[in-house]
Amino acid sequence: MRLTEEQTRFYDEAGYVAIDSVAPDEHVRAMRERIEELCEAWDTEESGRLGMQQEASVRGALTEAQTRATVRKFSGLVDHEPVFARHATDEALLDLVAALIGAPVCLYADQALLKPPHVGSEKMPHQDNAYFKVEPGDAVVTAWCALDDATPENGCMHYIPGSHRAGAVGHTAVDGTPHLVPDGFARDAAVAVPIRAGGVILHHAESLHFSPVNTTDAWRRAFVCHYVRADATMPGKDASTLRRVRG
Repeated sequence: MRLTEEQTRFYDEAGYVAIDSVAPDEHVRAMRERIEELCEAWDTEESGRLGMQQEASVRGALTEAQTRATVRKFSGLVDHEPVFARHATDEALLDLVAALIGAPVCLYADQALLKPPHVGSEKMPHQDNAYFKVEPGDAVVTAWCALDDATPENGCMHYIPGSHRAGAVGHTAVDGTPHLVPDGFARDAAVAVPIRAGGVILHHAESLHFSPVNTTDAWRRAFVCHYVRADATMPGKDASTLRRVRG
């Protein structure tokens, strides 16, 4: 799979680009089904090793059955789960990634980001590189793969077009949370980017983005891979310890 000139130009200007039908239907189904299994097993070692997180607003206040329906995140699935490793190393996806950041490419991190029906909370505005601090920022791209159709109603991604061109901006920690939010964020400049299941949004590490609450009866699930060019400077990480996915 190749980016068109128009898609490449849009990414350069806007800091993101949405591409339909990147992940095969069978891969999307397998990832979705595995997430369902992990949510069912939310209180087991199996889910615990994947850093299972529950929606904070309902944590500890629900029955076991309700808890299964309020899981918001798993991390580090590629190292333990073959269906997610298959997606992260898919050649069509990596063609797109390498076209934007060059090669060799390593998987920097991965996570399943879930918005349960009705209680799926907002992912606060941020730049990925506020957390990663990779230099240069152009050496990192996030591949956000929709496992359900993502809509404005269920919490699709929103971006500030062109915000990556300002580089890294100051972020402030949110008390009582692990979140960082940018100083002076202009939410009214954001653009909603809905995408169908199997589509992927590629965004720059310094593109300002967020996703709102899920107000619908259905899940909004995504599997997210962060890729880094192997020659980048990565505080706290060593490229030799990361999974090399493209030479």
